Amino acid sequence: MSLKLLLLCLLGRATSLMRSGFGLKWTQFDNIIMSKNIISEVSDVHCGKRCVLQCLQNDGCISVFYRRQHRRCQFHDVLFMSPEDGEQETGTEYYSLTTGICPTHYVQNRLLNLCYQFHTVTTSYDDALADCTSRGEHFMVIDSEDKQTHFVTQSTSSKVTAKCSYFIDGSDAANEGQWEFHDGRPMPFFAWSPGFPANASSSLDYIIAKKLVTNGSAYLWTERARFHSNCYICQRDI
Repeated sequence: MSLKLLLLCLLGRATSLMRSGFGLKWTQFDNIIMSKNIISEVSDVHCGKRCVLQCLQNDGCISVFYRRQHRRCQFHDVLFMSPEDGEQETGTEYYSLTTGICPTHYVQNRLLNLCYQFHTVTTSYDDALADCTSRGEHFMVIDSEDKQTHFVTQSTSSKVTAKCSYFIDGSDAANEGQWEFHDGRPMPFFAWSPGFPANASSSLDYIIAKKLVTNGSAYLWTERARFHSNCYICQRDI
């Protein structure tokens, strides 16, 4: 057993972002630790690869830090994207979970069956949607309170994503006031900002999840015209 562990821990480390079993190692997070969004911890672990395998066994785990000095796995329910958000700690390694279903750099939430990617460059609705559809994807579907909660938690976990408001799936372009997803399904859940939807203009047919000025950690929804520029999130069906 000890020989197997040793071989597992001595796998190559040549690339800046490398596959490791069921994980991707983010070397830009080496010697960095995050102290938020921790869902559980495990002690007496011999290497980061073992942390990845234990993350795989926890359906709520999206990423994991291995704290070598403490021989400890630290599991998280978000994918961190900004190393500058963390604190220095010698000997840490950071891995995002990958099961082969989601591409590299996508967030995979196994509890909610979500696979998606943030795009933090602002652009028009049409250009953003065209980018998603070019990969066979669509804007992120938020059809439950659990998905809204996860979206807020994930988007606020890193500075690079917390700076944006996002186009998400949903439109009443076909029938004013009747909101539906890209595939024609009626929307069963809404997280409207106070006073929305106004349904006051036929040009305000699309939804953005917007940071509130009074509460920077909340992303509530407002109506938007297609020519306004925002960041966006592409979701891949799995």
